[in-house]
Amino acid sequence: MCKIGDIIVVRKYIGDDGKIINKQHSFIVIDDNSNQISGLKYDMVANVMSSFRDDKHKKKKLKYKENLEITSDDIVSENKNNKSGYIKADQLFYFEKSRLDYYVFAHVESELLDELLKLIIELEVENRLKNNLKNIEKQTN
Repeated sequence: MCKIGDIIVVRKYIGDDGKIINKQHSFIVIDDNSNQISGLKYDMVANVMSSFRDDKHKKKKLKYKENLEITSDDIVSENKNNKSGYIKADQLFYFEKSRLDYYVFAHVESELLDELLKLIIELEVENRLKNNLKNIEKQTN
């Protein structure tokens, strides 16, 4: 089971465009309560994470308010890789854990989690959040 602040690795999920992404990807759990959105049940909300390719890419991505940097110092884990990346705070992915193939990789420090949640609230006030419900919609596979 995962909890708020956990970094999870999802083995397969559906992107905003509706296409299945079979490549593993990291997410930070920001909510682990059962609820509904648009009549769809979910029990986890997470933000997707990405890596920087190089310093130029890092500089470009961090110009945007919705991208929050995460470094190895922000992560509590025995398996630190000393790489930095960023959290896409404006992209909320809704999941149903029982239908999701994932594992918990690490946990973020409370200071970063607080900063992330404050940023999400700011983005919500500015009406800049993107909700991805594709992973909780009925699948016709």
